[in-house]
Amino acid sequence: GPNMSQEVADALREHRRIVVNFTHRLAPDADMLVALDGNWPQELRDFAGLRVTGVLDDDLDALYIGPRWERVQMAPGHEIEVHNSGLTAIRIAAQMGAAKIILAGFDLGTPGHWYDDVQEEYIGVAQGLAAIEAELTARGVKVDRYTAPAAPEKAKAKRV
Repeated sequence: GPNMSQEVADALREHRRIVVNFTHRLAPDADMLVALDGNWPQELRDFAGLRVTGVLDDDLDALYIGPRWERVQMAPGHEIEVHNSGLTAIRIAAQMGAAKIILAGFDLGTPGHWYDDVQEEYIGVAQGLAAIEAELTARGVKVDRYTAPAAPEKAKAKRV
């Protein structure tokens, strides 16, 4: 998400990590890259870990998991389908047996992508995330959000 930083990526180095789209730039040694769209520039193709896509393309050299859509309840009687690499990464981590999933850089209150200045709203992603969290919590999988440790306060100079 747009609030991902190198500091956060470095703080989570001791964990198994799935990066989404261009956040691999902050954690090039992550275990897995999830990028559902098929428009992969060379830097995604060069990622050293397991690559996962939702587009069947033999030239990608990535694990094809099929098109992924989350059905999201927006209001009573109003459902939509959401296509989102972040939500898919959470599903993959759970399917691989994760007992705890730490979300980092997935701040839905900040619209946009980490890698550009697009300020589009992700309609349904917040609702999809809430539904996935509730489902995983009911199954005993803990979902946390990473928050960076507070910076130490600078000592205030005393006037003499």
